[in-house]
Amino acid sequence: MIDLEAPITDITVYADRALVTRKGTIHLEAGEHELRVNSLPQFNRDSLRANGIGPPGTRILNVDIATAFHGRPPEGELRRLQDELDQLVQSRQLLEARQAALNDRRQWLRALGEQSRDFAKGLAQGQMKPQDCADFFKFAATQALEDAEAAQGFELQLKEVQQEIGAKMRELAQKRGHDQPDRLAAVVTVTLAQEGDLALELSYLVTGASWRPQYDVRVQMNDDQRSGDVELTYVGVVQQSTGEAWENVQLSLSTARPSLAAKLPELDPWYLDVFAPVPLQPLPAPRAAQARGVYSAASMPQQSAGPQPMAMVSWAVPAGSADGAVVEPEPPPPEEASVATATVEQTGTALVFRAGRSVDIPSDNSPHKTTIARDRLPCTFDYVCAPTIADSVHLRAAIVNTTERVLLNGEASIFLSNQYVGTTKLKQTAPAETFKVFLGLDDGIKVKRELIERGVDKGNVLQSGIRRITYAYRITVHNYASAARDIVMRDRLPVSQHEKVKVRVQNVQPPPKERTKLELVVWQFTLAPDAEQKIEYQFVVEHPQDMRITGLA
Repeated sequence: MIDLEAPITDITVYADRALVTRKGTIHLEAGEHELRVNSLPQFNRDSLRANGIGPPGTRILNVDIATAFHGRPPEGELRRLQDELDQLVQSRQLLEARQAALNDRRQWLRALGEQSRDFAKGLAQGQMKPQDCADFFKFAATQALEDAEAAQGFELQLKEVQQEIGAKMRELAQKRGHDQPDRLAAVVTVTLAQEGDLALELSYLVTGASWRPQYDVRVQMNDDQRSGDVELTYVGVVQQSTGEAWENVQLSLSTARPSLAAKLPELDPWYLDVFAPVPLQPLPAPRAAQARGVYSAASMPQQSAGPQPMAMVSWAVPAGSADGAVVEPEPPPPEEASVATATVEQTGTALVFRAGRSVDIPSDNSPHKTTIARDRLPCTFDYVCAPTIADSVHLRAAIVNTTERVLLNGEASIFLSNQYVGTTKLKQTAPAETFKVFLGLDDGIKVKRELIERGVDKGNVLQSGIRRITYAYRITVHNYASAARDIVMRDRLPVSQHEKVKVRVQNVQPPPKERTKLELVVWQFTLAPDAEQKIEYQFVVEHPQDMRITGLA
């Protein structure tokens, strides 16, 4: 069996997994060979595929999987972290041993001090001199002080070492991605009709990897303050804890969802029946069922042919001036740095974004960003208010997705004229579709909603004790800004949920642009500078006098 070095070259990341591609080249003699690619993480075994290019007559006979059992992680970085952790643990054990020896000495010194009452007998019998006693007590006091300081030093050192051990264990656990140091190995059996080089490619699916979209939305207003443009930066955030580091790989982000595409959802009949209680019986033992999904590398997006050749730029240098002096060319003026973006490919119903450079993504589940695209999109502005809830007016931008890409669900950071506004959630937006974002409050527009009429008519005997209450409201909108504003005003009229409660709308002026069956109303109008718009509506609520109504303001 021959060990083959096949480093990771390409990664395609999906929403909840990744397709890993490894490539390696080896020179083989004619005949049958077993090639072994070691140190593979735990992956979907059914997804392993092997392809190769070799001399004429080369065949791949079999692809198998073996488990390599390791006492320690085989990866170099993980081995280094494990060695550092072992050294810290040894340092802690040495400190604990020294601390135990110090405690033994302090106990011995304490026991010796308890026998100092025998010194008086020695002095009385002439067996000891006063100087001997003084020297002993001086030694005991000095040693006790040194031991106390040493004990305090050991405590501090042990605390620091324990903190370092905790940090190293967290780093090792984060980079390892799983608890077991064991790895898989792919064993590929090939046969060559003649001697030559074999380029082998392996691919497999791993879990523990994902990507999500993220956006920067930077809005700029035109002079008319009613239209503008948006610089939309589309970013892919990649995370992985697969157990292997992705170093110097070509990264692709796919919008395909393999886990959802394996089975078409089928509808079952919708039955109605009469409830019949079922007598209680012992529950049967559960049976485990495991669903298996097979993914073929042929169904995954293929790697692009490679980077495009760079254009060569030449500068014309004048030979010299009329007096023979060399004239230095003027340096080009500085310009804004461009942003490297990804190339986009359509593969069936999915999009694949290919990063324009090689990337490194460690297996520590930390987020890593790659820019997918940066576009200029047109937008228009309006001002939205719902005075029933609050009298504040919100600036809103309606942005048209003029790109050929689908904008997926993701978080967006909003900026207005380079001032940070906040974050929002962008919903999935198709090409040519419009999405809207709010850009903060505008104090240049004042809105006031007030009750202008409330009359109660209790009715009479002939009217069967029906109470009628008349309400009238007025909304006043004033534009104090120096430019016209497109206003969207939202409000609501009451809706009865009881057959004995009747609501009759008497008057709505001006008529709303939208009015739903649940009496949600919307007015849209343009308000000139220092102009004012009034909206009034009136309705009557009828109900029996002995009935208490809730919801009326």
